[in-house]
Amino acid sequence: MELTVHDGRPFRICQLTDIHLGSYPFGESDLKTLRSLRRLFTQKKFHLIMITGDIIWGKDNSTAKKSLSVFYDFLNSLKTPVAITYGNHDVEGPLKRSDMRSMEKKLEFFADRHYNFLNSNRESYTLEINDRDSGELKHVIYVWDSGSYTHWPKIDEYAAIEPEQIQWFLELPYSRTIENIDLGFMHIPIPEYRMAVKNITAGEFGEDICAPKINSGLFYALLRKKNVKAIFAGHDHDNNFSSSLDGIQLNYGNTTGYNCYGDLPRGCVEINLYPDKIKRFVLTFDSMEEFSRV
Repeated sequence: MELTVHDGRPFRICQLTDIHLGSYPFGESDLKTLRSLRRLFTQKKFHLIMITGDIIWGKDNSTAKKSLSVFYDFLNSLKTPVAITYGNHDVEGPLKRSDMRSMEKKLEFFADRHYNFLNSNRESYTLEINDRDSGELKHVIYVWDSGSYTHWPKIDEYAAIEPEQIQWFLELPYSRTIENIDLGFMHIPIPEYRMAVKNITAGEFGEDICAPKINSGLFYALLRKKNVKAIFAGHDHDNNFSSSLDGIQLNYGNTTGYNCYGDLPRGCVEINLYPDKIKRFVLTFDSMEEFSRV
């Protein structure tokens, strides 16, 4: 499904993350998540729903395919373009990343992906946002599958972005410059988030940054290219802050699902992408009538 914008209006993205659906039939926590999402999308309209991983509890979900299928039926009912990357918990059970990508065929409004790159069973791709009238490329969204767990468990826990994924980004044939306003999404935050806590501009910092210790160099590549002005991660349920490091926003989403740990109110992040700026808001389910904006 093509993504378009027009008349200088903002392109509105809803970032959902860490939904953590359990086995089907769903328990009360999962039903509460779906009821809250239904209310959200009744009241708010978006151009893209970007899901940044941990859709399901892979390890403890005995009906993982059914859980995904029911959730995808819900997304289809919204008739809004959807894009997905996966987290560590999605594939702790019988499903592999390739299985989950196969399940994406059930999505009727899947956003058009470009320059797909598969490495270590992790898919990176871009989303292109074009002017509806002229067809001009206005924004590029880069999506990196950040994987699950490290190759070296004695010295680290979480996976780093693979060097091949960084090289893919550097070699993409886009002519993007510092004048562009582009974004990136992933599940596991990169190590620079630890530095960014010194410059939090909004939101909550409620737990240690669960990033890989090994730094594979994605942030350096972003600094070189200059066009990506903000990246968004999930993974840490008690963090939903926005921060800045060397001119790049490092942001968390807001945990969406009730079936997992965390003290933050559940909700999502709204990203308004303008021709010359980015505006980010936390939308909480607890304040559904008048969304809490952080």
